[in-house]
Amino acid sequence: MEMMTLKALHVLNRAQACLIQSFFLRFCKSKSSHNFLNFIAPLVIRDFSLCQWDNFAWKGHLDYDVTACQLKVIEGGINFVGQLNNKWNSFSLKEYNKIFESFRCLKANSMKSYEGLLLCVAQGENDRPEVAPSASPPKDGLLLIANAYPIEYGHIFLFPAAINQLSCYWDKRMFGLAAKIASEVNNAAFRVFFDSGTHVVSDHMFFQACYFANPLPVESASTVVVYEYGGNDRSDIIVSETVGYPLKALVFTSNNLKALVNVVCEICFSLHDNTTAYSLLISNNGTKVFLFPQVKNLVTGCSLSTWECGGYFIYRTKFEFDNASETEISKRMASVSLQDSAFEDLKHLCCAIAHDLVK
Repeated sequence: MEMMTLKALHVLNRAQACLIQSFFLRFCKSKSSHNFLNFIAPLVIRDFSLCQWDNFAWKGHLDYDVTACQLKVIEGGINFVGQLNNKWNSFSLKEYNKIFESFRCLKANSMKSYEGLLLCVAQGENDRPEVAPSASPPKDGLLLIANAYPIEYGHIFLFPAAINQLSCYWDKRMFGLAAKIASEVNNAAFRVFFDSGTHVVSDHMFFQACYFANPLPVESASTVVVYEYGGNDRSDIIVSETVGYPLKALVFTSNNLKALVNVVCEICFSLHDNTTAYSLLISNNGTKVFLFPQVKNLVTGCSLSTWECGGYFIYRTKFEFDNASETEISKRMASVSLQDSAFEDLKHLCCAIAHDLVK
């Protein structure tokens, strides 16, 4: 099965990127820019952030060219994807904390000097995200920061701008803003991730995002509906579970972003209270959220990252890459999947929360 190259996603060449960047930076200084920037916010968030990411890569700040990494679809019925990347850094929890420490040391007016900072997005008028000044970001904003060890094209971190003040495991506003960014970008290739396992130690939440040219295997998996409410167009939501996928997962679907955020957030609070590890995948232009509850692997003591939950695996050696199999990956997923009884309890909880919040 042929994999679409992610370079095809990048339709702007460097000359066009420089023109857009020059226009954007000059226009931001004008007094009349605010309303216009709100109007073109989706374009700016998507295209300008990618231009900045490409510029960051062109300057040599990325450790490698991820678009040159070899990809393959692993033989089997699920079509897991493998990437050969011997330079990828999996970021231990200690290294994640180093990132947070570096941002605690940054003063607001010196943010613009940080090379990896691409953009700041904040909650704007009419409940839509808008571009905010990166030099002095608002406390309710998200900083879009290039990941020097990308797993795919356009890989970024989304850090809460108020990281010095914010010290909580979960912030509903930030999750809502991340979901709105996914919606505003309006590109089916764009996915947003959240892994609870990396946040328990750092005590701060952050997201990641990147572009996948093809659907992730979990997005193509069969599902069955376990809850559906369609009382009106403003509150309809569907809760489904995956079928025939080695890692148990729930899928929340709604065209009402506010209802979707409310339900998923309430469930995440419950999972945290029960010390259950989980990962979230926001896809389909912000209308779908995959929830992957996990238990710690008894051998490794680790859980899977969101992209691994979705069926995308990175291999550091050619031997591992060549010998990757659906059987091996399925066993790895099954080792962190909830037991049937625990998953049934979670399904009942999710349905009850959805019913209470959207009725």
